[in-house]
Amino acid sequence: MANVYFDKDSIEVDDAVLPEFCRNFREINAGGGVVSDGKGNYLLILRHNVWDLPKGKQEPGEPIEACALREVSEETGLKNLSLKDFICTTHHTYKIAGQPCIKHTFWYNMEYTGSEALVPQTEEDITEAKWVAKEDLPQYLKETYPSIAEVVSHAGLL
Repeated sequence: MANVYFDKDSIEVDDAVLPEFCRNFREINAGGGVVSDGKGNYLLILRHNVWDLPKGKQEPGEPIEACALREVSEETGLKNLSLKDFICTTHHTYKIAGQPCIKHTFWYNMEYTGSEALVPQTEEDITEAKWVAKEDLPQYLKETYPSIAEVVSHAGLL
């Protein structure tokens, strides 16, 4: 079963009928990451006053793993990222110019080993990027999007 998110609500859609369900939407693929610094801290971004995880749309012909690394780097300024294991795929709906869309985001664990300062991508309305200790994640994510809570749960962090 797959959760499909509509703002703060969701429905469960059987995996066998998910492709048929998605035909009602313009489909968009995206990649994102749950980034750890190897010291027990995890990367969060603040977008539209909601704590979130970095992610973004896949470019034509781009492997989804490369998309996830590129988007995390673009949204946070980090360069020394390595892809670890696949976590899960989330599905959420929204509208672009009145057209219903469903975004399939492929999530990966990532590790950061550099020393760059975090630089939020303000063009994407990201106002802050921050390392948060694992034990402090619940207080940051209590008001996050349900799909992000699902990712963090699958990653074993909540």
